[in-house]
Amino acid sequence: MTLIPAGIFWKDTDRRFLGANQMFLDYYNLKSVDEIIGKTDEDMGWHIDPVPFRNVELRVIGNGESVLNVPGQCIVQGRVRNIRASKCPLFSDGKIVGLIGYFLDVTDAVQEQTRLSALSQTDELTGVLNRRAYTEIVLQYEEQYKQNHTDFVLYMIDLDDFKSVNDDYGHEYGNLVLQSICKSLTVAASDNCVLFRYGGDEFVVLHQLQSENEIELLQKRFIRAIDSPRNLDGVKFTVKASVGHALYSETTSLLSLIELADKRMYEMKKQHKASR
Repeated sequence: MTLIPAGIFWKDTDRRFLGANQMFLDYYNLKSVDEIIGKTDEDMGWHIDPVPFRNVELRVIGNGESVLNVPGQCIVQGRVRNIRASKCPLFSDGKIVGLIGYFLDVTDAVQEQTRLSALSQTDELTGVLNRRAYTEIVLQYEEQYKQNHTDFVLYMIDLDDFKSVNDDYGHEYGNLVLQSICKSLTVAASDNCVLFRYGGDEFVVLHQLQSENEIELLQKRFIRAIDSPRNLDGVKFTVKASVGHALYSETTSLLSLIELADKRMYEMKKQHKASR
């Protein structure tokens, strides 16, 4: 018999996690189940739109329904993944005391069904999402803001003087540098963020806010990820980055949002040039 790997979890009547299996922990890159105990999906920030997940669980707990193979999306280590989740009520002495559920990652199957579309949204050089994907995914963030006032921040990241890397070592080497930087940014953006290569040596990161202090912390994390010394093909070097951010609530316009983040990014770039 072949066992299908499934992330299994169980919750109380307030939808707070009581436990999960190892596959669940591995999927979300959690070191211990203690990281989720007593928390809800909203606390963990795994969903761009948590309402459908919450509504299903309220039906299970409130009405005693069992739901099977409900499609949805979650943010896992910097990427949007497709899942199908099944949930049923937990009973004790005839009363509902919570729910138990499991999910399967069906991203590969969904991507196969829409292979050409997926290819068109992926940056060929680095493997991260591209500008076309950004234009589609950011609409989901905007819609969530309109529905529930869930604010989000956009980071515009640009590499300082990247042209000199291409001039000194050639474009092929510059491509290796971009790939290396994307790997670092993917790790830095793993916590409920989505990373895009916006074009050339520009990157965009989207992140739904859970607290105001996240804004500066994430920005510093992205800068550290890029500024870390690198050694590629025996050449040691450091690439610097300029980062600007903007909250959707500052503009309530996607065009103005990215323009504001871009403006602030260039302000940092000017400061870097002035300090040389």
